Amino acid sequence: MPKRSLFLSFLLFAAAANAQQSDILLFDENTQPGPGYYDASFGFKTPPSTLLLAGSTADKLTIDATHAYSGTQCGLLQWSSAAGGDFRMFIASPGWKTLDASALDSLLFFVNGPAQISAAALPKIGLEDASNRSSTQLSWSAYMSAGVDADSTTWQRVSIPLKDFTPTGGFTITTLKDVNFAQDAADGVRHTLWIDYIRLIHRSSLADTTLPPAPLKPVAFAGDRSVVIHWERSIVNGLAGYTVYRSTSRGGPYEKISGASGAAPGFTDFSATNGTPYWYYARTVNAAATEGLSSDTISAFPAAFSSDDAFLDYLERCAFSFFWYEANPANGMVKDRSAANSVASIAAIGFGLSSICAANERGWIGRQDARDRTLVTLSSLWHGQQGTGNSGIIGYRGWFYHWLDMKNATRASGSELSSIDTGLLLAGILDARQYFAGTDSSEGAIRSLADSILDRVDWNWMRNGGYAVTMGWYPAENGAGEHFINSEWRGYNEGMILYVLGMGAKQPLPGSLWSTWTSTYVLQTQYEYTFVVFPPLFGHQYSHCWIDFRSIADSYMKGLSSTYALNTRRATLAQRAYCIANPGGFPGYGANLWGLTACDGPGFAPYAGYSARGAPPASNDDGTIAPTAPAGSLPFTPTESIAALRNMYDSYRPSIWCSYGFRDAFNLKANWWDPDVIGIDEGPIVMMAENLRTGSIWNRFMSAPEVQRGLQAAGFTTVTGVSGSSQVPARLTISQNYPNPFNPSTSIEFEIPGTTAVKLKVFDVLGRVVAVLVDATLQGGRHSISWNAASMSSGVYYYRLETPGKVLTRQCLLLR
Repeated sequence: MPKRSLFLSFLLFAAAANAQQSDILLFDENTQPGPGYYDASFGFKTPPSTLLLAGSTADKLTIDATHAYSGTQCGLLQWSSAAGGDFRMFIASPGWKTLDASALDSLLFFVNGPAQISAAALPKIGLEDASNRSSTQLSWSAYMSAGVDADSTTWQRVSIPLKDFTPTGGFTITTLKDVNFAQDAADGVRHTLWIDYIRLIHRSSLADTTLPPAPLKPVAFAGDRSVVIHWERSIVNGLAGYTVYRSTSRGGPYEKISGASGAAPGFTDFSATNGTPYWYYARTVNAAATEGLSSDTISAFPAAFSSDDAFLDYLERCAFSFFWYEANPANGMVKDRSAANSVASIAAIGFGLSSICAANERGWIGRQDARDRTLVTLSSLWHGQQGTGNSGIIGYRGWFYHWLDMKNATRASGSELSSIDTGLLLAGILDARQYFAGTDSSEGAIRSLADSILDRVDWNWMRNGGYAVTMGWYPAENGAGEHFINSEWRGYNEGMILYVLGMGAKQPLPGSLWSTWTSTYVLQTQYEYTFVVFPPLFGHQYSHCWIDFRSIADSYMKGLSSTYALNTRRATLAQRAYCIANPGGFPGYGANLWGLTACDGPGFAPYAGYSARGAPPASNDDGTIAPTAPAGSLPFTPTESIAALRNMYDSYRPSIWCSYGFRDAFNLKANWWDPDVIGIDEGPIVMMAENLRTGSIWNRFMSAPEVQRGLQAAGFTTVTGVSGSSQVPARLTISQNYPNPFNPSTSIEFEIPGTTAVKLKVFDVLGRVVAVLVDATLQGGRHSISWNAASMSSGVYYYRLETPGKVLTRQCLLLR
């Protein structure tokens, strides 16, 4: 749908309003194509100050046809202020028309720029009447205390009461001629400022006479029976949300398919029919329920997933969108969850940095956008104040607070200085450093900032003099002195990456701490899988998002002829087997519906809210399933994980899917569906899908010298024959009427994820081999063997499936 002229829209609203309260539009340069300058303007400069001027007389405001708040063009101020110099730029209504603003309250305009400008560096602003009499010149510090931000994609609103322009020399507001900008602080720096949509307004009529801006940079991508649409978040006071319109023809007609139900910059169309092309546009809605201009029109074509990879592509892209649209582009802070007032999570920032790299590789965002967002994020983390204070601080001794304020990137919610969340953040920073290896100056800046942040961490301080890293630290507050959390990181859980990074750091943790880490491992056999247990699956997944453990092992895993990758595979398959057995009797649990990990819950009796759910052994299991659990094990159980995820999508899509992919959790027994998406869910979804599909994150992260030093210090070396995801059988089942009378035609089914040597044998109770059913190298996948056991005597027998590094057995009873 083509955009309507904002000026035309303004006139339509103004005509409907009381004439006494009509706003006055002073400047909104939308001429196409324009001459490159604005005629109703006049500027001059006095050296050594400079001012970019245009037109044949070199005294006009330059017009920028690339950036605009409304329409397609805006004014461009480019200046440098020097001692002894001056400049002035006057901007008037078309034709230098005289205006009566006596019934109005405020001067309103919008600004933006390619780089940050402090409030002190902005030019002064004043008014002038038709007799060339001026008001006082005002500094912007009282109206824009933070100055122009570093986000060139969003515009900032400036509102100045007209009463603040004190008349001097007989200036009168009844014959207003222009707004003018003049030199202020002589900082000697060249600054660039875009300015647009200058108006004189009546505050009480602002909501009625201001059309919200059109949503920018819309994108759409489709899956099976759904289309996801995103756009950049609008900067609108009192934003009520967005509406979305759809048509099956580019030219329309368009129908509204969503109300303004929230401020999230995205929408999922669940009414889309496969094989039908659709066109969409979005509009911003303000607090007065006024719709703004239409975004650009975008199209999508929903279709059934052609393959599992097509499904993963849709899943991964949706999950990445959380990190792109639920972040503050001015400082890189990423929300903990999609709720409107969420704080930022430093762990989510770490996952997000790696997700940005994956998204750029897949072409979902451009290289420049990816490095700009990464650079601003690392800059915020490096320049944020560190210290012992309990407010206004981002961290201490190189560590970061768990929760940060989304706007100012300082400690929020009384959170702790978190060691593990800092570790996950550092992993994302290190990955970004490895990814942005180009010669561009901003990529060099990313690498420099990453090194500075990594080298600043005081790893041994976080030990508090002990033999392990503590879980965190609190500053002095509320009558309590500063103190460490009285818990340490000991295995087995998500803390592996913390020790690997610490042992490989510039000022490293001692390698001896790894034995402290492994000393508290608990090895169990659960549902016929033997592994180091930790019931919630996130503990088996977070470190693996970055570190590739498939072909390396420490002394502990070597003793088991295993790897941590194989351990994660076994833990995942054991949890799936637990859900198949379903000892709690929860509805839905089964081979294709499983996934227990830390997640939200219903929160009403008898169900817990947020809790570390897991199994086996069962821990806080109340029937709540989290899609991130099977997704986080994608490289280790690809067949089982994809089957579970596709079942969730197919069966519960309208309730559990959104524009960011899967929501956090659901509980069928409670008929509860989580409204939120959580960042530390989305990170493993993006990263493990990418590691399964390309291995790019593993390959990149493992190339970092810090990682190799850390692994070496912990005693990791290369191993063969136990690379979990390619050499281990996934399943062994027997089709038999047990414990009913023996059926001589028995079917044995098994599954292997990759090509490997397989032996399938039958043993009696004395351990003697009575039959060899398979002894061959087979391709990955499901296999079925049928054989006639009529000649065997009654009794107990065992089927055993052997592959390198793994043995599975099943007992059967033969009855005559």
